[in-house]
Amino acid sequence: MDSLRARVYEFYKKYNFRASPVLDQFFLVDSAVIERAVRYAELSEQDTVLEIGPGIGFLTKEIAKHAGKVIAVEKDKKLDHPLHEEFKDYSNVEIIIGDFLKIKVPEFNKVVSNIPYSLSSEITFKLLDYDFEKAILFYQKEFGEKMMAKPGARNYGRLSVMVQYYYDVELKEIVKREKFYPQPKTDSVIMVLKKKKMDKNPDFDKFVRELFRYKNKKVRNAVEIAFKKNIEDDRKVDSLSIPEVVELYERVKRI
Repeated sequence: MDSLRARVYEFYKKYNFRASPVLDQFFLVDSAVIERAVRYAELSEQDTVLEIGPGIGFLTKEIAKHAGKVIAVEKDKKLDHPLHEEFKDYSNVEIIIGDFLKIKVPEFNKVVSNIPYSLSSEITFKLLDYDFEKAILFYQKEFGEKMMAKPGARNYGRLSVMVQYYYDVELKEIVKREKFYPQPKTDSVIMVLKKKKMDKNPDFDKFVRELFRYKNKKVRNAVEIAFKKNIEDDRKVDSLSIPEVVELYERVKRI
């Protein structure tokens, strides 16, 4: 870890760069964690990997060792020259300076990223616009726990339903905050997401968003408030499993 931390300082000095808290720039400085994250992706020469937010490129370099191609999308324009300089000798790394949420990226089949935590939800659901096999993503620990939450749990809510509706999700490991520089305020998790074979359904997404505004209410009260419809159902909203939410969506549509 100390050698990567030292390389952060070298990068700062060489390019007159400093991490921006506003952009959630927390660089992973533990080589063992980096290697495991890449190993979870099960990469080969046939894989094209998307990395969202390469930062100063430590994870990028490890991905490039194992994948046929890496597409690294970086929002921070101040990293344009440094990244192109760092990867000028890497024939399989393409650096794109732009906002992943606003641009169309080339085709890829896997994702490995330490994403900006404040954009976790937006990036997770933007990925649904693309076809890919699996994504290995770093999230804040609390966010990852919400993604995995089950009906009735305190942290079960809209995010839990939406993620589990569209993805198969697995928590691989917890990463202590000390493994990053600068150090974030919370620990992180590495999650594996695999897309289910279904298209995005904006109507269902809106239904879940409105329904779970009232997650602590009974279903009949939530439906009446959110959709101005009457239904007999005394279950609590946050007790509904994913199939039960889907069934309720279909029932409410028919009224």
